[in-house]
Amino acid sequence: MKQQLESSLQLAVEALLAEHGAEHDPAHAPKVLLTRPKIREHGDYSCNIAMPLAGILGSKPRDIATRLLELVQWPPSVNKTDIAGPGFINIHLNETSEASILARIVAQGREYGRVTDADGPSACVEFVSANPTGPMHVGHGRGAVVGDALASVMAARGVRVSREYYINDAGAQIGKLTASMWFRMRELSIAGFDEELPEGCYPGDYVVEGARQILAEHDFAALEAMPEDERDALLSSLSIDCMMAMIRDDLAALGIRFNTYFSERTLHDSGAVQGLIKQLRNDGKVYLGTLPPPMGKEVDDYVPVEQWLFRTTDYGDDVDRPLAKQDGTPTYFAADIAYHADKHQRGFERMIDVWGADHGGYVSRVQAAMQALTGRKQQPEVVLVQMVNLTRDGKPVRMSKRAGTFVTLREVVDEVGKDAVRFNFLTRRVESQLDFDLETAKQKNDENPVYYVQYAHARVCAILRKAGEEGHVALPAAEVDVSPLTSEEERRLVRDLLAWPEVLEQAASRLEPYRVATALMQLAQGLHSFYHKHRVVVDDAATAQARMLLVIAVKQVLANGLELLGVDSPDRM
Repeated sequence: MKQQLESSLQLAVEALLAEHGAEHDPAHAPKVLLTRPKIREHGDYSCNIAMPLAGILGSKPRDIATRLLELVQWPPSVNKTDIAGPGFINIHLNETSEASILARIVAQGREYGRVTDADGPSACVEFVSANPTGPMHVGHGRGAVVGDALASVMAARGVRVSREYYINDAGAQIGKLTASMWFRMRELSIAGFDEELPEGCYPGDYVVEGARQILAEHDFAALEAMPEDERDALLSSLSIDCMMAMIRDDLAALGIRFNTYFSERTLHDSGAVQGLIKQLRNDGKVYLGTLPPPMGKEVDDYVPVEQWLFRTTDYGDDVDRPLAKQDGTPTYFAADIAYHADKHQRGFERMIDVWGADHGGYVSRVQAAMQALTGRKQQPEVVLVQMVNLTRDGKPVRMSKRAGTFVTLREVVDEVGKDAVRFNFLTRRVESQLDFDLETAKQKNDENPVYYVQYAHARVCAILRKAGEEGHVALPAAEVDVSPLTSEEERRLVRDLLAWPEVLEQAASRLEPYRVATALMQLAQGLHSFYHKHRVVVDDAATAQARMLLVIAVKQVLANGLELLGVDSPDRM
């Protein structure tokens, strides 16, 4: 209906421009955008199109609004219009015209608000990508939930999405993991072993668990007898496999799975990283140069050393970036752009990366590199996720013994449940830090957002069960007269249901899945408010049927939204 109203007014705008001569091309007319007024008396929709037209035509906005209303041909759903202030056009609809959406919601079911497009753009949504050196912490969990929900929302709007986890299985941290694992294997296997854990090794109990798993399948004496480089290579692979199995298990507990796990190590082993550097040298986009000392730091003994530098400043970066360290080995940046180049070669039209907020300074250099390599700007599109402050009754939670330095995500999921973690992590914009209280997440009251929304779904199920027990059977949706739905609570629910496709569109296009959670909380609030003021099953049959249709539609949209967020829709609570 909103689109229909916008289209009607857009035609009037084009007609008005045509009246003023050929110099005002209707093809370049300002776009009509309707919004919901904050004050109910201002109508169902409002538009400020007269303001930009005033600048074009040199007339007063109010005069333009008056002429537009003379030109527009409204659909039958419009009851009246008026002009407010300097030229705002307010549209008042017939009392129950919007309620016609209810039958369509019930008919479309799960597909309401979705877009099916076999030729839609392809997108690689990469998220989590935690180093395989230990269990995931709560911060990883927020990025995981945001990435997973974003992928679902984008898929619901016609994007062909592939979920991807980039395994950082190359570099110094893997050497530390290997040394940590070998230390614990020796500790478990050698009687009287009393060495101190070497500095820099990982102290968590999960390393001991991993060491036991490896020893269960590999003879310690045989490993000890191996040449050190061979043993390190084998243990490196076994340790990564062990850690990734743990990470996959943690993600599964959160309801998250990936289409692809991509190994950084394969880029080095295949020669892709060195090949990329060679290609850039041949293209003149890399040069031998020196970097200044780190900004904001005094380095008395700084000695500039020539390195291969990528001309990223030619593409908007603030400094050229090294592709090789002083010892000649590739930098992490070199591997990262090789990875994104691989995504491009695999044919993805969009690359969406969900990173921690501490990677904010890394965005411009990667985008600059991809522009240099592919000619495409603003790729990858990066979503930066802020930290989670974990508390219990308002007090910070101590670190986990198992992880050694932080609270693991799995511990939180095991304590409060998948649904509470997922929904609560999506209730705020990603650029805002999130306070997550374990005790609040377990409450069965209005303070717990996921309980509030799930209870709305369960409440409708209870209403419908009771109606059935009393012999009230809902008519087919297309046969229901919706004219009894005139109360403010009923009309509010209809407006929220009508806005659902736009919620999904904005969540997908702006990469903001929190919009779905916010809309669900608003819909749940409307349902609870309606329930406390009105009975569904009443003596008047027409009213009862209309209200049953209304709550059935609410139940459907709640279920649709919870599914996209990876949260269950319980029938009873």
